[in-house]
Amino acid sequence: MSSLSLSGQTFKAGLLAGLSGSQIEGDGYGGYNKLGFIAGGFSNVDLNEKWSAQMEIYFINKGSFKAAKPSKGIYNQFYLNMNYIEIPVAFRYEYNKFMFEIGPYLAKFLSFKFKDEFGEREQPFVNYPINSFDFGGFVGVNYNLTEKIIFNLRSKNSLIPFRNYQSFDQQIGILNKLFNNGWFHVDINFTIRYQFGE
Repeated sequence: MSSLSLSGQTFKAGLLAGLSGSQIEGDGYGGYNKLGFIAGGFSNVDLNEKWSAQMEIYFINKGSFKAAKPSKGIYNQFYLNMNYIEIPVAFRYEYNKFMFEIGPYLAKFLSFKFKDEFGEREQPFVNYPINSFDFGGFVGVNYNLTEKIIFNLRSKNSLIPFRNYQSFDQQIGILNKLFNNGWFHVDINFTIRYQFGE
């Protein structure tokens, strides 16, 4: 069922897909250079005329990428692709065709692929393993192109380290300053959502 009315509240559901540009605070490499994909679904409910809440579940790639540039004398390469199932809960405020959002997310780690200038390595994180879960927060904005098609832009950040490892960023990031170590996911997501029902 695409929508359900219960005690004056309307529940709606839909599908989403998009792209993720990500980096890792603490790995020593800057820039949203790691491209990933997002695919999943969502369900929301209106709390009043302006506020609503939405829960989502989707598959997402995160990680970090730094390409080698032999022509410039840079031979080091870093590629880390991490797969998660992520569940955000968004609290949304509607203003005209825009809907501003904020909330937490919880992500379950599934698998990873790591490569450097020596090739792919299967067990690079033995001494400091990747945690089973990533927990963070996000802010974002939705634009309602139509009643059913919605564009979403979202900025997300881990709030606790997903790997308890020495930071190579020399505490440049605010979370490194607070925790003094660890790796944190930082990513920007762009998705297109299709909402069923009227």
